[in-house]
Amino acid sequence: MELFKGIRLFTGTKILASRAGRLKRKKRFNSLQNAHKIAIVWSADSEGDLKIINTFYHEMQKRGIHTDILCYYPGPVLPDNLTALRHINCFRKSDLNYIYIPVSSEIIEFINTPYEILIDINFGNHFPLQWISALSMAELKIGTDDGGTSHLMDITINLNGKKEIGYFLDQVKYYLEMINTTD
Repeated sequence: MELFKGIRLFTGTKILASRAGRLKRKKRFNSLQNAHKIAIVWSADSEGDLKIINTFYHEMQKRGIHTDILCYYPGPVLPDNLTALRHINCFRKSDLNYIYIPVSSEIIEFINTPYEILIDINFGNHFPLQWISALSMAELKIGTDDGGTSHLMDITINLNGKKEIGYFLDQVKYYLEMINTTD
């Protein structure tokens, strides 16, 4: 059991609210057809989700969309199946400071990259992923309507209690393909 976890999370949440309130980013509704660079933040709570994430990644590659995936693994040791994949950057608790804020230079670079679309897959409502999604400089942020950062998303999807990553990504593709943009 972590000492003073509630107080530490409360402190981190207050700092996040302050920083998110001051965030200046270029907001733009981007369609999946016109996207060149997207990002996914994902919590690896279930090992079965990795196959679905990989399938989505390869589909985006076939469409010519560069995709960066940032994965939070809540366990103490990263499983081999996550460390073996070059297209997924993983971090864990040891990459967080005392109040659960991600501090590695890779994560800070990820946050500051102006992706056209950020897809937030944080079904476990992990604070480090909330931090990353909320402060991301992405032009369009899409996530679920029940996440801790849903009020900071540009598009939220109601999953009707169906927290399945495959269903969520199908809905993301459906709605992002409906957006009519001309570039």
